[in-house]
Amino acid sequence: MLHLWLGLICGGVVFVSMLAAALFAWQEELFQSCYHDILFVKEVKEKPLAYDQIFKAAQAAVPNKSIYGSSIINDVTRCYEFSTYLSCDTCSGFTQWSNTVYWDKIYVDPYTAQVTGHIDLLSNWIMLCRMVHQNLLLRYEIGHYLVGCSTLVVILLAITGLILWFPKNKAAFKQRFSIKCDARWRRVNYDLHNVGGFYTWLLILFLATTGLNWTFDWWQKGFYSLLGADSTQASAHQSLQVNQPFSPNATDHAIAQLTVLRPTWTDASISLPEEENDTTSELTIYLHFNTHSGWDEMDEYHFHPVTGKLYTSDLQQNKTTAAKWRSSNYAMHVGSIYGLPSKILATFGALFLAFLPVTGFMIWWGKKKKGKK
Repeated sequence: MLHLWLGLICGGVVFVSMLAAALFAWQEELFQSCYHDILFVKEVKEKPLAYDQIFKAAQAAVPNKSIYGSSIINDVTRCYEFSTYLSCDTCSGFTQWSNTVYWDKIYVDPYTAQVTGHIDLLSNWIMLCRMVHQNLLLRYEIGHYLVGCSTLVVILLAITGLILWFPKNKAAFKQRFSIKCDARWRRVNYDLHNVGGFYTWLLILFLATTGLNWTFDWWQKGFYSLLGADSTQASAHQSLQVNQPFSPNATDHAIAQLTVLRPTWTDASISLPEEENDTTSELTIYLHFNTHSGWDEMDEYHFHPVTGKLYTSDLQQNKTTAAKWRSSNYAMHVGSIYGLPSKILATFGALFLAFLPVTGFMIWWGKKKKGKK
């Protein structure tokens, strides 16, 4: 009965959230297919322009919005990506649009400084899939706890489901590993739920446990403690004390240094400091690369916001297991960490998890009708 009622309580949330997750797992491919003319340059030239010039072109495209970061892919055919975001925790309303003022992506050709496109992520259907999965299009502080609590219930369902699946005798043992496809649809549905649930048991638990790292602080701290360190220890560094405004030219100097230090980098996520003076202003670059270690490999570098001089770094080879998992958790959760095979596996797991409440409801409804007869 516990398994039944838990499934009925969170089944709708799981169904909607995981359907959206299965689609969003292919976000990179979907963006490249739908926005190819925006993401790719028209003509590759010998050398890109200075970052300062490209940054100013992006800022001019959104004059009333503040750019907080950019992304550069180590591919001569790709445009530079710039991001804006502003939340409003005091705004009224219950949907995700009520506490987000704006959220945009601006793409600029690095050879001409021409803006190739501007995507409003608050209305973009691909990002809406992420928001449905993450918080059901509700305010983040409401929706993500609703999804998180449902995910905790999924873990309980997995445990109780395994107990219910476990055969009571040798005759039943043989029936627990195969689906009787030539039986009536109710028996096929029953086998899909029970046998399929057994074969995807570890995958479902993996998707649930990695997803909870973004919802509950106590879960995240406990998870990383099991790996040898908590989440704060895994990412701590001493901030640079600077009382000067950020200069975009510093980014050119920073990237030039990184190309020497890590010539095989794949993409760089640049966290831009505030342009106004403050005492902790710094330029941070997260540099991804791939040496086939099994992790989503990333170095973290911190630069002076004016000179672009490197002052501290957190290299992949020096990270603890907890820190390596922390930087890999997203890629593991969405299935991108090992390319196409892991992405297909994550998509299958999300789809199967989405339909487990459906098959479970049909089993319960069938028994209910049978009981009335």
